[in-house]
Amino acid sequence: MKDFAEMLWERSDFIGNQFPQDVCGKILHSMEILSSISPAGILTDVTPSEFAVLCRAADHPKRHGSPATVAGIASRVNVSVPAVSRTLRALQQKELIERSVDETDRRNIRVTLTARGQDILEENMRRVVAKLNSILSVFSQEEMRTIAELYSKFANAMAERLGTS
Repeated sequence: MKDFAEMLWERSDFIGNQFPQDVCGKILHSMEILSSISPAGILTDVTPSEFAVLCRAADHPKRHGSPATVAGIASRVNVSVPAVSRTLRALQQKELIERSVDETDRRNIRVTLTARGQDILEENMRRVVAKLNSILSVFSQEEMRTIAELYSKFANAMAERLGTS
């Protein structure tokens, strides 16, 4: 069976055909690799979505002085309130967060990390930082500057032309 890149090369309307095949091929192959990488192998005791919610719940009080709301977390992780509520339910069952009714606005539910939740978050942050340090250590500062510039341009073009979800 043909892979996706081969299918693209056969199309006369593919703009990548205007570039040397090895250049565009490397980009397509890199995109394939990046889309297949899962942070699940790095994290312990939580899923990637649970980790994202823990990060938001932990960061909010530092920036705003009060615990995060369910709606606020949903907005920051760019998912629906019901999806965040399901994740919060799982985190509460694991005793990593506590939910409480906001005393000033009873429509809001506030989310705080338990001591165990803070420990799990810190351990996972340590693991993520170690992996990122390992990955980034293979680049010079100049290479990182170039990657950052081009990656930003690439991401902005994708967002502009494909939209953001």
